[in-house]
Amino acid sequence: MIVALVCGRAENQPFPGRNTFPLLGRPLMVYPILAALNSTQVDKVYLSTDDAGMARVAKHTGAEVIERKNNHETFTLEQVIQNGYEEIKKQFNEPIEALVVMIANAPTVTDKLINQGVEILRSQPELDAVISVSKHNEYHPHLALQLTQNGLLQEYAGVSETSSTDAYFPDSLLFVLRPEKFFKNFQQTISNTIVDVNKQKVAALVHEGYGDVDYPWQIPMVEEWLKRRGFTESQTPYDVKVEKKIEIVSPMRVKASGEVKHRVLITTVPFGEAERYPLNLLESNQIEYVINPIGRRLKEEELIEMIPDFGILIAGTEPITEKVIASAPHLGLIARVGIGLDSVNLIAARERGVQVTYTPDAPSPAVAELAVGQMLALLRGISLSDRNMRNGVWHRFMGRRLSEMTIGLIGVGRVGKLVVKHLRGGFPSIRILANDLNPNIEFGKLHNIEWVEKEEIYRSADIISLHLPLTPITRTLITTHEINLMKKDVLLVNTSRGNMINEKDLAQALRSQRIAGAAIDVFEREPYAGDLGTLENCLLTCHMGSMSADCRSRMEIEATEEAVRFLKGETLKSIVPESEYQIALSGNNL
Repeated sequence: MIVALVCGRAENQPFPGRNTFPLLGRPLMVYPILAALNSTQVDKVYLSTDDAGMARVAKHTGAEVIERKNNHETFTLEQVIQNGYEEIKKQFNEPIEALVVMIANAPTVTDKLINQGVEILRSQPELDAVISVSKHNEYHPHLALQLTQNGLLQEYAGVSETSSTDAYFPDSLLFVLRPEKFFKNFQQTISNTIVDVNKQKVAALVHEGYGDVDYPWQIPMVEEWLKRRGFTESQTPYDVKVEKKIEIVSPMRVKASGEVKHRVLITTVPFGEAERYPLNLLESNQIEYVINPIGRRLKEEELIEMIPDFGILIAGTEPITEKVIASAPHLGLIARVGIGLDSVNLIAARERGVQVTYTPDAPSPAVAELAVGQMLALLRGISLSDRNMRNGVWHRFMGRRLSEMTIGLIGVGRVGKLVVKHLRGGFPSIRILANDLNPNIEFGKLHNIEWVEKEEIYRSADIISLHLPLTPITRTLITTHEINLMKKDVLLVNTSRGNMINEKDLAQALRSQRIAGAAIDVFEREPYAGDLGTLENCLLTCHMGSMSADCRSRMEIEATEEAVRFLKGETLKSIVPESEYQIALSGNNL
């Protein structure tokens, strides 16, 4: 007897009704239940829940329900599993060979994945469990595991001098447990890890899909994942029983169903969330596409593995290095979603005949507004007050008014000009100092800008905001030397590129209160996990300057339209200008 247990709970966070949130018109929790019901290995499917709404959905779908009292504040996932197993045992006289455990908000479990997990457990009688793991480092390092020579998981031991060891991370997607052995020495573990690789023999089920859904922004990516596996608003791959089950194809390397040079890889995420028109445009032109299956900024080696099967790259800020371009024999176009080109090796692209386009105007309004918003947030301690209130602390910060400040802008291009207009329009008495390699004198006169050297901005400005492209000249623009020129109460804002500020120097200056505060949207390595996150006087945002619905949509649409033009043999409208190639020649080392 093999039994599946789907674990759910009443929950309003991190977004309301998560487990019953609709994906393609179905509650999120339906997908793991459907996978279990259609697995050729599973005999019975249960949902354990303390939520009446989830119970109704499960019964309608065909699963049996184990109802718990609504005490999810103290009921851990481990306890839910143990309780569910005890309740299931009462219903059967025969032993339960395997308990397949899934989380209700893990919609990317498939029947095939379940079958694979059960087959691994059956083929190795010494195993206590099989768990799904991912090689992608999206979890805390203390959860890192590695494979032994006999294929079991153990704690990650790090990298030796002679060879590297892959790190795997449990993703709460699927657990296949052998009850008679697993529960014999069952002990509480770190929440949601379930297994203890030090005390139990655990095998890995390695996959490249998504894990559970914890945030609303993950929904569009997961819906695309489901669509590519036959799910629509009206049907699922399980609607018609067939002998051969749906195969899981690793999204890292997908065999081309059409001509490779006509296939599009979309690496920037999210994509199509603000508006689905870019995806509709590709589909209406019968262009096959794949969206970044990892859901975060790709590393060089990950892009190298993905890109050989594609002819067009709709790109974000991932490193498109010489190695990446060399590994893409069919690549004809890189359509950059955004303005920055520091992540693209333009010279390598030109040498291999790859055209490059970008969307320089689309993100500017959103970035400019965020910069002004960060200035206000820093001056009035908005984020600090929010954190205090949530921790039960009532403290009113004494702030400063933006109207009384001297603003120093380094870079007055597309974004910088919009920042000037916002400041002049809303705070006419403000003093604006500015520096630019090619200052627009007429614009400066119109908006009463004082053009000065950067050193004068460092010495005199109350707020310094960076609006520059990343070039050999602007890389590491601000270090301890520049910081020591600044006022003690200065505020530093960066919405451009992380590499412009030495993050260690900035953290030290903020920690010692050499400067008053900073708002940083961009980082040298993203996602960011450095010292700045420990400092109260540093406001951090996750590279979201362009993330307004209108600007994001415009960026994605413009890049997608270039891809369609390229495939139709039409003239491209936003080809990267020659000046950018000259900048690249002076120091692009990607």
